[in-house]
Amino acid sequence: MEPKHLVQLAAILDCGSINLAARKLNVTQPTLTRNMQTLEMQAGGSLFNRSRHGVRQTPLGEALAREGRVIESAVWSAQQSAVRYGLGMKSETRVGVGPLMASLVMHRVTERLLQHYEQLSVLIQVASPGLMLDQLNRGELDLVIGPLVVSATHKLERQLLFEDELAVYASGSHPLAGAERVEISDLNDFDWINLGTYTFFGESPVELLQRAGVERFNTAIAVSGDAAIGLNAMASGQYLSLMPARLTSQAEQVFGLKRLPVDGDFGRRDMYLWYRPAVGNDAVMALIRESILEVLGLV
Repeated sequence: MEPKHLVQLAAILDCGSINLAARKLNVTQPTLTRNMQTLEMQAGGSLFNRSRHGVRQTPLGEALAREGRVIESAVWSAQQSAVRYGLGMKSETRVGVGPLMASLVMHRVTERLLQHYEQLSVLIQVASPGLMLDQLNRGELDLVIGPLVVSATHKLERQLLFEDELAVYASGSHPLAGAERVEISDLNDFDWINLGTYTFFGESPVELLQRAGVERFNTAIAVSGDAAIGLNAMASGQYLSLMPARLTSQAEQVFGLKRLPVDGDFGRRDMYLWYRPAVGNDAVMALIRESILEVLGLV
């Protein structure tokens, strides 16, 4: 199989149309059609079904398109590495982090990295833990900072970065903010913001609240990928949110957040450094670890 044919298949399925994909890829529609016919012959089955509404993938087409996207991503990464090298950045570190870590900690970590390594290029990617660990396993990331993922592949190694627990937060103007003690029942009937609701790696925020005994609540806002949206909404004083305490401590003053003294257990959110065995002793990884702990006041 031609790798470019797999990339072209991914473009067709993503665009939903051979014509649109041809424009995106800057090839003619007849050429693209012939390439797909060749790929179907080699794969031994239909890759997509055509209709007046566009194309719909078959299971075989979906599987091959997935590989095409991997190839396209690898080519893009290689191109970016070449560009950075041309700009004088002779080395690169690719780090995957979650939304809160990205918003509250990583800007200070990257400053310290660049002070030590003037020609280092740092790529920060924000995504779900499961997705980032898959990318780490494929060699598309060098390091992931994230929670324990039960389904993570055994090929990866991890070390505990810091321990953390989930706690209930509100702004200083929230009705519960001034209470000396908050019972679980006091949390009923409030609106909540869920950060990372669609970032599955364990129990969801809804499941955690229910397990802790909160019976009635409304998820007013759910945020995935950008913590700043939720943090700014929290500052309005209308919402509660279940958040990791150590990380959120970096946002308390800026966003006027306050940890509520709730008598309840909402679970842990310990953070780990995930890496492939070959880079476990990397000096850059060690500096990232040290910098994060310093930002959080843990050293």
